Amino acid sequence: MSSSPPSSYRTLASFSRIKLLYFLQQRGTMTVGDLAEATGLHHNTTREHLQRLINDGFVTCEPEERDVKGRPRMLYSAAAGVDHREGSIRVAKIEAAERRGDLVRRMLPVSAAIDSPLQRQLDALDDHLDQTGFDGRIDADGRHVRLHDCPYSEMVKEHPEVCRVHLGLLQGILQQTGVR
Repeated sequence: MSSSPPSSYRTLASFSRIKLLYFLQQRGTMTVGDLAEATGLHHNTTREHLQRLINDGFVTCEPEERDVKGRPRMLYSAAAGVDHREGSIRVAKIEAAERRGDLVRRMLPVSAAIDSPLQRQLDALDDHLDQTGFDGRIDADGRHVRLHDCPYSEMVKEHPEVCRVHLGLLQGILQQTGVR
């Protein structure tokens, strides 16, 4: 019985969602209308993709602050910077990665256990790579991660910006986990 790919992998395997994330990383905060125009997607399709990106912690959404009556526009941003808000998906993912890393280290010799900001970053990075379909391995020195067989290589052939999106995600994870 084969297991299905993790949710984060399925989310990032859609080039439409990658395009949305790319524009948010490059241009900053945008509305649904801005994103639909930039990507050529229908507004409703754009909303559906954005909701998936929000659910997996890749995008944030806040209502526009304004002084006039009426419903405010929703402003979307690529998840970036350190997020300590209660209920944050990114914080929950980091904490889950740390728990999994701790469980693995309990099975290793005591000398292999490291409790440091670097270890937290490696736990989160390794977990993110697993969840997004990458075959990443932490070197024996415990300080480097090697990537093998990119699961998005076919998409990258026509759309090299996919690599920039993933680099931005990795930088965000390292930033989120580097601060306590």
